[in-house]
Amino acid sequence: MKKIFYKPANGWVGDVIPFYDNGEYKLYYLHDEREGGDYGNHTSWNLLATRNGLDFEDHGEVLPNGDETALDRNAYTGSVIKDKEGMYHLFYTGHNPNPAFCKDGKPLQVVLRATGTDGIHWTKDIGFKLYGDEVIYEQFDWRDPFVFFNEEKQEYWMLVTSRGMNSTEKRGGCIALLTSDDLVNWNYHEPFYSPDKYITLECPDYFKMGDWHYLIYSTFSEKFVTHYKKSKTIDGLYTSPTLDTFDGRGFYAAKTASDGAKRYAFGWVPSKKGSNDFGDWEWAGTLVVHELHQNERGELLVRMPTSIYGHFNKQEEILKQEEKNCIQQENRLELSSPDGLAYSVLNSLPSQVMLEASFTDWQRVKDFGIAVRTDTVLDNGYFIKFDPFHNRIAFDMWPRTEPGFFQWQIAGDKPQMIELERPFDFARHSKIHFKLILEEDILCLYVNDEVAMTTRIYNFKDGHFGFFVNEGAVKVQDITMKTNAEL
Repeated sequence: MKKIFYKPANGWVGDVIPFYDNGEYKLYYLHDEREGGDYGNHTSWNLLATRNGLDFEDHGEVLPNGDETALDRNAYTGSVIKDKEGMYHLFYTGHNPNPAFCKDGKPLQVVLRATGTDGIHWTKDIGFKLYGDEVIYEQFDWRDPFVFFNEEKQEYWMLVTSRGMNSTEKRGGCIALLTSDDLVNWNYHEPFYSPDKYITLECPDYFKMGDWHYLIYSTFSEKFVTHYKKSKTIDGLYTSPTLDTFDGRGFYAAKTASDGAKRYAFGWVPSKKGSNDFGDWEWAGTLVVHELHQNERGELLVRMPTSIYGHFNKQEEILKQEEKNCIQQENRLELSSPDGLAYSVLNSLPSQVMLEASFTDWQRVKDFGIAVRTDTVLDNGYFIKFDPFHNRIAFDMWPRTEPGFFQWQIAGDKPQMIELERPFDFARHSKIHFKLILEEDILCLYVNDEVAMTTRIYNFKDGHFGFFVNEGAVKVQDITMKTNAEL
């Protein structure tokens, strides 16, 4: 089976560092083998190359990490830039937890550099070491350098994940700003962005699209998620739109790249401990790619890349299995139950599939949605709930936890997977059109080419799909199920 979500055979995809170059996206990423069960230990930079986000050329390791005596025992996140002479510059984070590289018992972090002529082969610059200045910025959280050329100022800018000196432990996170004329000598400035609300802001990214400037970063102290902010000027006030995220808990450390026409966000869906739905989220996982686009207010919306949509080129016949309080007419369902549940269960699902349909005419409804990998009576499986009362799309499963000895020990006080919900303004929409990809243990949902939600699905490996409504009515139309003709 040709997979659409990439994971190396001998490891996991950590933070992705995308760079568009000569007609292809070079996707550098932190390669994590989870040595001895540790995360982010002895990570190197590996490289994938793709022209469409679907077909990948794996170059393997291109920037090895150092040994136990090196500043870059762990080679962490950074960025790549090509200067006007065609030389490639790779800036990355060096980290070594051994005592010799610690201060006050905490490991220092340092920005390091490598250069090359093709973006594949690199020579480390052993003389380049850029630490937090201990005047504006501390030295412990000092990582993930993002370097770009500021056309307005005609100089290079570097954004760095940092923390302010003498700041509070919980809210001192900021994005440092450094400037340079030559990519070698750097000057420290006051923070590019300092919201006074996070421990730190990881994997910063900046770009301009149309009339808007965008700042991207990821957080773990408020919640694990990638945020964006927008401004009319590069050094102006960056503000949050109502929905300032691309996805939920299952899409982290996203950074972007563009070919000049389209822009994509490259992140990873984390694995879960023990490959179990009830396990804790882990660090690193599998590559996931979303396409970004704007609306008239400069807000960034998310949709499925066209290459991935085109991968599903074989339409399957829709087959009815079981139903309750449902009227079916060809490719259209009418589900209605004023005081209970109505549902229709359809085809069983292969390991890789795309489902597509539209909801309309929801009335006096508590919630409605999609069931996947479920049994024929919706007792067990995964459920995506559209909840107009709370203006959200939420992911649920049953059982929600390992059942206990007593009948009531079923996590009944948790109405959904609380880290997996996406805001959605139902009043703005008369139709909800979704595209849903299932590939082995990954689920990726797109709604109205605006909202995405990605997660892992381990415990149920097969089953049916269907639709349901709870206390109300809804119509479902244009139902399609597609696979790849080569499978």
